[in-house]
Amino acid sequence: MSNKNRAFKVLVRGELKGPFKETSIINGIRSGMVPLSAKLLDMATNEYIQARELVDETKLDYDNTIPLFDGDF
Repeated sequence: MSNKNRAFKVLVRGELKGPFKETSIINGIRSGMVPLSAKLLDMATNEYIQARELVDETKLDYDNTIPLFDGDF
């Protein structure tokens, strides 16, 4: 499976949601819906990673984004 087609489940309040494509998670990070500290379960490896591992943080533009999610992760 190529990197951009990986699937992840997002841990939200102790419950796994998803699966979501990697590109959807990255878009969620960029739009402020998924925090960088969110725990993701990689469906291919069954291991947890943090959302920040999917993006190059130097290219994120937080000054021009509005947080759309105000929940607990």
